[in-house]
Amino acid sequence: MAYEQILYETADRIATITLNRPDRMNAMPPRMIGEIHDALQEADRDNNVRVVIVTGAGKAFCSGMDMEVLRTPAQQVMEESRELNVRDAALRPDFRGAFSYMLALRKPIIGAINGICVGVGFTCALYFDIRIAAESARMGLLYPRRGLSIEEGASWMLPRLIGLADAIEMVVTGRTLSAREALERRLVTHVVPDGQLLAKARELAGEIATQCSPVGVAVARRMVYEHLLSDLATAIREDFQELNKLFGGADFKEGIRAFLQRRPPNFPGW
Repeated sequence: MAYEQILYETADRIATITLNRPDRMNAMPPRMIGEIHDALQEADRDNNVRVVIVTGAGKAFCSGMDMEVLRTPAQQVMEESRELNVRDAALRPDFRGAFSYMLALRKPIIGAINGICVGVGFTCALYFDIRIAAESARMGLLYPRRGLSIEEGASWMLPRLIGLADAIEMVVTGRTLSAREALERRLVTHVVPDGQLLAKARELAGEIATQCSPVGVAVARRMVYEHLLSDLATAIREDFQELNKLFGGADFKEGIRAFLQRRPPNFPGW
C-alpha cells in the first residue's frame, strides 16, 4: 500500500511508523487509521521485523481527530467508524476494533510519544505495549470538554493500565496529564528529554530484537492479552500448553546454547 499520511521504514529488525501530518499536528482522519493498520500488518508479516516503534513527525504525536472529520455529518462519521471495526474477520471479536487488532499481532509495539497526544491519538496509544514519553508530552482524552464520550474500547483499556480511580478522574475531567504525571500513573514507563525520545525507543526495541526470542515474545504477549478476557484456571492451563510447545523448539535450543556459551543469542524465529 502507498502511504500518504504515515512514513514506514525498517532497519535493524525494527519497523518505525511515523504519523506524518506535522502541519496538522498529526490530526488523525480515517485514512491515517487505515494506514497505521496496514503498516502494522506489514510489519507483522515481515519475519525480519521483530519490534515496531510508532511516533509522530514534528512537535506532536497526535492532536486528535482531524477537524474536517468533526465537521462531517455525524451519521457519516459513525458509518466510517463501523467500517474500521469489521476488518480482520478471522480474529476474535474483541480484537477486530479500529485499534484493538494490535493486541492480536505477533510483534510488540513501542509508542514514542512526542508532544501532545489526545483524543483518538490517545486512544490509539492505549493499545501499544509500551509507551515512552518525551518531557514535552501531554496525554489525555479531552472528550468531555468537546461534548463527547469515550471511544474504541478506551473505557476497557484505560482502567486496566492505570487503575479505576485514576481512569475515572481522567474520563470525567477530560484534562491532560504531563509526561511526569503519566509516569506516576504508569501510563508511560519512561520519560526522557525531547531530543532523546527516539534514541530511548530504539534502545528498548533493540534489546527486544536482539536479546529475546521472537516466538517466545509473540506467545507470551498473546497469552497476556487473551487472558485479560479469561479466568485464572484457563490462563494456567493455556500457559502450560503454550510453554510445552516451545520446549525443544529452535529458539529454545538457541537460547540454552547462547546461555551456556556466554554469548548473545541468534534466535532463528519463524
